[in-house]
Amino acid sequence: MQKPNLHTPFFIAWRYLFSKKKHNIVNIISIISTVGITVSAAALIIVLSVFNGIEELITKSFNSFNPDLEITPASGKTIAVDSFPFRQIENMENIASVHEIVSDLTLVTYKYQQVLAKVKGIDMRYATERKMENLLLTGDFKLTSGRVNFGICGAGMDAFLQIQSNEVEPLKVYYPKRTKKNFANAADAFHERKLIPHGVFATFTSYDDEYLFCDIGFARSLMDYENLCTSVEVFVTNEKKLENTRNAIQTALGEELLVRDKYQQEELLFKTMKSEKLMIFLILVFILIIAAFNIISTMGMLIIEKKDDLSILASLGASRRFISLIFIIEGLCISFLGGLLGILIGALVCFLQDTLHLISYGNGEGYYIIDHYPVDLQGGDFLLVLATVLVISLLASYFPVKIIKKRYTK
Repeated sequence: MQKPNLHTPFFIAWRYLFSKKKHNIVNIISIISTVGITVSAAALIIVLSVFNGIEELITKSFNSFNPDLEITPASGKTIAVDSFPFRQIENMENIASVHEIVSDLTLVTYKYQQVLAKVKGIDMRYATERKMENLLLTGDFKLTSGRVNFGICGAGMDAFLQIQSNEVEPLKVYYPKRTKKNFANAADAFHERKLIPHGVFATFTSYDDEYLFCDIGFARSLMDYENLCTSVEVFVTNEKKLENTRNAIQTALGEELLVRDKYQQEELLFKTMKSEKLMIFLILVFILIIAAFNIISTMGMLIIEKKDDLSILASLGASRRFISLIFIIEGLCISFLGGLLGILIGALVCFLQDTLHLISYGNGEGYYIIDHYPVDLQGGDFLLVLATVLVISLLASYFPVKIIKKRYTK
């Protein structure tokens, strides 16, 4: 008998897959195997898409607040403004604007409430270019008026301090004196400055509980940071070239300053999200492995039922490898059909969730950045799930076939 190619075992396996079985139990086990693979594949697509949606949502929320690139000291807290090469960076390719920032942790009090807040001193050019007014819930983004300094606090901080918008009660901001300290008098160890609440912003992130915007001159006076800044924020014109721009700035500045992109600024958050996604994926893969055990039963029952056919094939010169290949392909066909069907079902569920918002947050109650679970279908997830299904199914088909065929083939 001429050595067969892959088409012959595939043809036989395909016929076995759809042909009527002598024993109905084989059909039932085959259906159970397909359904198990289908449900597992659909679950993988749905879960991965939900994680993608949440990651995209969080990224957009933080990106409305975080700069494209942030330059901070490698050691210490401040950067000397006089020696920083602002003009050199501004003249680089892909640079939209460069801004000096003065920011640090302070104590903020309002009437009888107090909170630790990160004061961020900026100028109006920064506020205008970044369109900070788009983040406002109430008020307007105004930092100074004559000698009066205004503060724009986050929604969480505003709620905690119970700020009354119809009153002129100031926010009192305290910061330790850097040069002149009097330990005998605790009150004299701090600078105290006042801000008039003038607006409330919301990014729907933890920043809403922590940040208070003010004029950069006010922040410098509060912290004794004359001719100093705590960071430099850089914005680019093309985010696709962000990594090249970051490398160019880092090379120009040397090792004394660190240049971080928006993902590196929230490195812990994104690493945590990726770890959670990986753990959920592995748990669902484990469930998929359990579902794939049904393929072992299917292959065993099918080999027993087709033992007469196997004897005929063996008498015609078919090798054990040829016969094994038939049932391995059979298992892969079951898995491929189940995996493909599961991917389509998962994609359909995600599409319906994205368009019809089938599952919402809190049944429409409360205040959320969105009112439904976000999903984001990505082609890479389809390939990953299908490849995972086929690899697991190949292992689930190969080992039982290798063992069982010895008893029913010569």
